[in-house]
Amino acid sequence: MRSVATQANSIVRYLGRIAGAGSVMSGGEIVARAAYDFDGFTAPRGGVMSSGELKLAPSDLKAVFGIPGVQLLTDDGRLLDLRFSEKELHPGAEVAHVDVTGDLPSSPAEWRGRIDEGADPIGT
Repeated sequence: MRSVATQANSIVRYLGRIAGAGSVMSGGEIVARAAYDFDGFTAPRGGVMSSGELKLAPSDLKAVFGIPGVQLLTDDGRLLDLRFSEKELHPGAEVAHVDVTGDLPSSPAEWRGRIDEGADPIGT
C-alpha cells in the first residue's frame, strides 16, 4: 500500500481504484448516464476520501457542471456525492474532475483494482 505524507503526523494511504458506470442525478432526477474512474485514500483523521474523473456526453456535462447536489448512482448501487473541482468547463469537454463523498467503499479490498466491466455507457 502506498503512503503519502501530507503534514507532520498525517499519513494518507492510497486504497486503490474503482471504475464503472452509473446515472448522474440532480435534484433527485436522473440526468444522464456516465462513466467514472475514482481513486480512494484514507483520510488523515479516519474515513475515506476520493476523487477522479466523470465522463458524460458534452451536453450532459454542461447541464450539471458546477451545480451543487449532483450525485452518481453507480450500477452497483452506491450513491456518491460529487463536487466539481474545476472552476470552468472547456467547450466540448466530456470529462470533468470531481471530488467524491458519500457511500464510498471503506475497505482496501473493495478498492484495489476493482473495475465494473461493461461497454462505455455513453458510446465514446
